[in-house]
Amino acid sequence: MSHPMRKKKWSSSVHHFLYSTKEIDSCNLLNFQFQSTFAIFSLLLLRILVGFHHHSGEEDHHGSSNRGAYGGDYEAQRHWMELTYHLPIGDWYYYDLEYWGLDYPPLTAFISYLCGMGSHYFVGQESVALLSSRGYEDPTHKAYMRATVLFLDFTIYFSAVWVLATSLSVNNNKVGDDDHHTNLRGKRFWTILVLSLLQPSLILIDHGHFQYNAVSLGLTLWSFYFMTKTGNNQKNSYCVWGSILFCLALNFKQMTLYYAPAVFFYLLGRCFARKEGETQSKLYLNAFGNIFSLGITVIMTFFVQWYPFILFRKSYTTPKDAMLQVLKRIFPVQRGLFEGKVSNIWCALSVKPISIRDRLSSDAQLKLSLLCTTLLIAPFCIMLFNLGMKYHQRKKDTDHLEGLLWGSFGTSLSFFLASFQVHEKSILMAVSSVSVMVANEELFVCWFSVVATWSMWHLLRTDRLEVPYFICIFIFIFIANDIIGTKSFSNRRIQSSSSYVRSTLKYLLVPLT
Repeated sequence: MSHPMRKKKWSSSVHHFLYSTKEIDSCNLLNFQFQSTFAIFSLLLLRILVGFHHHSGEEDHHGSSNRGAYGGDYEAQRHWMELTYHLPIGDWYYYDLEYWGLDYPPLTAFISYLCGMGSHYFVGQESVALLSSRGYEDPTHKAYMRATVLFLDFTIYFSAVWVLATSLSVNNNKVGDDDHHTNLRGKRFWTILVLSLLQPSLILIDHGHFQYNAVSLGLTLWSFYFMTKTGNNQKNSYCVWGSILFCLALNFKQMTLYYAPAVFFYLLGRCFARKEGETQSKLYLNAFGNIFSLGITVIMTFFVQWYPFILFRKSYTTPKDAMLQVLKRIFPVQRGLFEGKVSNIWCALSVKPISIRDRLSSDAQLKLSLLCTTLLIAPFCIMLFNLGMKYHQRKKDTDHLEGLLWGSFGTSLSFFLASFQVHEKSILMAVSSVSVMVANEELFVCWFSVVATWSMWHLLRTDRLEVPYFICIFIFIFIANDIIGTKSFSNRRIQSSSSYVRSTLKYLLVPLT
């Protein structure tokens, strides 16, 4: 006769893995290290396994007869490594624009150069040979390309999520004994860490479709951490470091601008934050100093990354022409209101009988999208400005970090829904900022994560990533359901296997209704 507890052993192991860790001390350090290693290894392994599937444009597969240049984002990234490694800086944003011309900001170009150098030495010069390497899809080089994404994901995005999980797991309003508090902190930490790094949308796009979104997203999360960091910060140095990191994120991927209004208004409010007993004149004097220091920080960070394109520009161009060429490549407004099948307002209004893209001119579309985006982000900007002004009156250390994360989620989702030149992958901006708030709003964050992944189904199906799509969603739902099934992190008994199946089907079917 089998013991009844054996039936629950498999599912209980997930619950134990997520919830058994308490605050680190000399007694449980070994246990924490083991669980940390196991969690990180499992998350990396999932990314590696997804990488064995197809990438965008593999074997020139586009899912239709409408084909442009060979391949997709994978070939674009490889081609950028090729051109940045072989050509002078002044030619980077001019070279053969019809074949995956460079259209990302300068930091992407510099990192492409380093990756191209690595490919030349570790894979072979044929992998980045100018012109002759186009469409190069050697298995060794594919492994190298996947490894560069994995390395940058681990060093930048993983570390940022770890730091935020540590910060957000602190309970500043603790009640009860220390054991209860430390146990709650451990549960929150693992909830944030595992579910944030298990996001199916980011895994499928970066490690399946092939992009480096984790770099800009990780730098952004790091910047949020420093901007809201507490401590003896009389000279506003944390905000300066946060501004540098955010400028780096902006210069890696232009989509980071979705966060820019949130960051701007929060930091502006911080500049006008009144300390206890501070006079009006002193307040304005400090505000001027803070604004000046942040302004100089932004200018210098951009200058360091953009000046090489002026210094090494083509001989027949002026500095102004060189800068305008980079800007034109980064912001190609001629591409239209949206790309692909985006789950936003304009795509919904472009179907018959409305057909908004056919009824309005490009200029009218641009102005309308600007107006709608401004109206949508305005409440979040006002909220963040007021939050920044109350920095010295915060009730707990995590108030501002949580506020900035929710505010950036609001602005990024507003841009995705209503701005100009949006594509499916833009939803990652909203997913990244809200995913680390999963311990606060478990059900909403998990639901939104599944819906965001589902919204990219057409793109992922075109890339022939159907199998990893369903597997990644199922794994995420299985782990998330274990957390949601323990309301308020209580010690309720884990749900049965049949409950897992019912809940999994529920989350899979919700986006389809």
